[in-house]
Amino acid sequence: MRRSDRQRETTSEHMDPPRRVRDLAFLIAGLGLGSGIALLLAPNNGEEIRHTIGRNYRKTVKSINRHTDDLRERADDLMEHAHELRDHGSKLLHWFQGGGQRLRRSA
Repeated sequence: MRRSDRQRETTSEHMDPPRRVRDLAFLIAGLGLGSGIALLLAPNNGEEIRHTIGRNYRKTVKSINRHTDDLRERADDLMEHAHELRDHGSKLLHWFQGGGQRLRRSA
């Protein structure tokens, strides 16, 4: 590892708290500034934006519920199939065990 790489690792691992606070403050300020500019340049007014956000939220929740129901049905089908396979395997095991005993008796 080169010296500059080690220095960079050491610097990022041991960043002093005031620098972290400053960086966090810049991040929050940037998010606020970006949000404000986006609202000023938005083609719709606040009520229309809230309506659009609410409509998209409801559509997303409805879609998630539909997919959840589909997954639940598929899981139920898989469980039913697993029980059928278990029962079939159990019957085969008993059949082989019973058949093996009959073969041993006849020999």
